[in-house]
Amino acid sequence: MKSNFAVLINQYRAVFGEDDLPFLCVQLARYSSGNLYAPIVRQAQLDVLDSAAVNTTEHLAMTVSIDTDKGTSKVIHPLGKDILAARMATQWLAMTDSRESSESTVPSGPLARRASAMEEDASTGTVTFAEGTAKGLRAMTPNYTTKATATNLVKSASNPLQGFEVAGQDGVFYTADASIQGNTVIVHSDEVTKISQVRYLWGLAPNSSSMLYNSVNLPSSPFLLGVGKE
Repeated sequence: MKSNFAVLINQYRAVFGEDDLPFLCVQLARYSSGNLYAPIVRQAQLDVLDSAAVNTTEHLAMTVSIDTDKGTSKVIHPLGKDILAARMATQWLAMTDSRESSESTVPSGPLARRASAMEEDASTGTVTFAEGTAKGLRAMTPNYTTKATATNLVKSASNPLQGFEVAGQDGVFYTADASIQGNTVIVHSDEVTKISQVRYLWGLAPNSSSMLYNSVNLPSSPFLLGVGKE
């Protein structure tokens, strides 16, 4: 799936004759009646951002939509297009500007890149993120009402981070405690002796009241990571 997406990106750029043509995609939104493979599709969309199969990952970005549906996740084409449009416009402008100035940074939510088990306690893991995407990590509550807009979408969460799960060698996932430590997230479960996988907002329509955002109030993409010790 990831390789097919990479081929699509390469083909678009070939057709337009621009190797670094700005390419922006929207990650699948929440859809409670959707295909069971939706989380896998979201992961493929995330993975292509740093895939070697893409001729160049310059000017390539993804807009996360997991918090934009205004509570209409039962609809295959949910509301919140105005929120997505605002996010995409900001990313697009940054991508096009960066073609003229290398100093332009494309806005992005936290993009998980690596999960590591702690040497002293393998039931606890650390999730690290792509450079520049994890500044000012914070727990926020999304506004899942039809009154949500790009400017009032989130507020500070009163609950600890939710939506994180970990699995041991048997592949069975358990809800994990999660806390922010600088630009990383620490996860732990008493049910797992040795963490082998970490996932976040993994489901058709994940519903967490306390989600992970960064300093520009952009949400983390859902993800699944295998664990390797640093």
